[in-house]
Amino acid sequence: RLLDAIKKRSQIGRCGVVMIDGDAAQNEITGPFAAVQALSTAVIDTSECTTGIESAADTISIPTGVTIFGHFTSIELDSGKVLCYRACD
Repeated sequence: RLLDAIKKRSQIGRCGVVMIDGDAAQNEITGPFAAVQALSTAVIDTSECTTGIESAADTISIPTGVTIFGHFTSIELDSGKVLCYRACD
């Protein structure tokens, strides 16, 4: 299972990447996404999206350069810029 997980992670980005700017009018996007990487300190509004993160606070701050992995069906950004890596099915 570990090798399968590593193989999937190494393919991140091959199904597309979308940038979201929290300061733009279009700050919400529908996935699914496998990873989110902060280009600048970003705040995700978990009350307005489906992140799959159990027991998440109303917002999650991601420091610049940090990537979080998971199954994100939608993401709404309150501030910052992120790259959202589409999940391959």
